[in-house]
Amino acid sequence: KYETLNEPDDYSLFQNWNNNTSSSWHLDLINAQTAWSFTHGNTPIAISDQNYFVNHEDLIGKILHYDTTNTSSQGHGTAVATLAGANTDNGEMVSSIGYDSQLGLYRMSYNEILSATYNGFKIVNMSWTSGCNFNQYIQDAINEVYNNGTFIIAAAGNGSTCGGSTELVYPAAHDNVYAVSSVDHNDLHDNPNGSSSHQHNSSVDLMAPGYNVPLTAAPGWGLFGSGTSYASPIVAGAVSLMLSVDPDLTNQEIEDILGMTAQNIDSQNPDYIGMMGDGRLNAGGA
Repeated sequence: KYETLNEPDDYSLFQNWNNNTSSSWHLDLINAQTAWSFTHGNTPIAISDQNYFVNHEDLIGKILHYDTTNTSSQGHGTAVATLAGANTDNGEMVSSIGYDSQLGLYRMSYNEILSATYNGFKIVNMSWTSGCNFNQYIQDAINEVYNNGTFIIAAAGNGSTCGGSTELVYPAAHDNVYAVSSVDHNDLHDNPNGSSSHQHNSSVDLMAPGYNVPLTAAPGWGLFGSGTSYASPIVAGAVSLMLSVDPDLTNQEIEDILGMTAQNIDSQNPDYIGMMGDGRLNAGGA
């Protein structure tokens, strides 16, 4: 099957909002268009977050699961969900690495993570923290999800989350959770705004775009945001593409492929060598 290396018609819409910033730099950085030459995605992604604008133009037609009784705030969850799997090439708002991948929109709790895996989702994203200490009950729940064949991705923390950028943040620091921290458009981990850099420690597995990322948090509203909350779903969307090419990949194989294809960014970040996991996500390579 022959397909062009197309640029979606919503790839450059951000240029209208901020002419000083490349419209989809985060997708350029991770080599998204090469990944799309293999697949546009067909593996659903479970997002665990606060709540979502399900009437958002980039979520309509995407949603496999949503709890209509959810009354939590909707901005953060919408931003996370659309970064992972927004409608792409629809002439609206933003493109996403997940392109055609559908979404399960779950609440923000470990019970919801268990529900997602029992409902058959092979990928779950958690852009949140539940605390700064290990908890065996939570680890048991995570192990259940992981052993059921679901790849678990979590935001590593935003520097001050647990009092310092080297501190462990949970659930990202639990075993069997793939922890993602941030870089900017130059692959720099230092916060360009001068405040605390996002987490860098032994629990981090991979880096992805997480500073000044173009995103949408409500219908018709585009903005730039920073946080590992936004780096993590980009990895989730890339894993969806991987599983769309080979649905038999195990969790360990997914982790190995992400690691072996990652871009080494040690030279750009000499102060953080050994604390950035395997490097920066290369979705095309993966």
